[in-house]
Amino acid sequence: MMIGMDLVAPPEHLVEPTEDEIKLLALRASRSDPDAFTLLYRMYFAQVYTFISFRVSNREDAEDLANTVFEKALAAIGRYQPKPAQFSTWLYTIAKNCIIDHYRKRRLPVDNEMEPEDAAHEDPEGDPERRMLMEERKRTLREALRDLTSDQREVIECRFFFELSIQETAVAMNRTEGAVKALQFRALENLHRLLTEDALR
Repeated sequence: MMIGMDLVAPPEHLVEPTEDEIKLLALRASRSDPDAFTLLYRMYFAQVYTFISFRVSNREDAEDLANTVFEKALAAIGRYQPKPAQFSTWLYTIAKNCIIDHYRKRRLPVDNEMEPEDAAHEDPEGDPERRMLMEERKRTLREALRDLTSDQREVIECRFFFELSIQETAVAMNRTEGAVKALQFRALENLHRLLTEDALR
């Protein structure tokens, strides 16, 4: 069931909200304020969809899953508590679980999300050559990420795909901030090595 909101990225003119403003919006949403939830949806849609579309190569599946994430968030928003998880961390956990469920239903290992079944999908309004180049870069990065450890892959996803802060990533991964920084350093170091090796082939 759809939640009655258009699957579109938030407009560029929206001002970046502060952490306190997001907490206030989340609390308002948890008290059955539909306008507050709509604002949160518009703020976080790009992060959720980008994260999912990188893990799920089929565009229609990614759009459906993005809807599912917000449907689940809307259904559970009454139980949301700002501590210990911030709204973005809470939403990341929902998105991650939706992806896991998506692959379990298809009886595929979660790491199989890298299969480029829709890699050749072209945007009818875009440049096909440019899109193919972008998809090729995505495939290269996906393959490199697959060679990282699961923790290294998750820290990259949290920090750079879902755009969580170090503190938010620490909460999401149940680690200290120092451990997240060290893990991120090793992950980026290994990712750079893997991408360099691929470029030299």
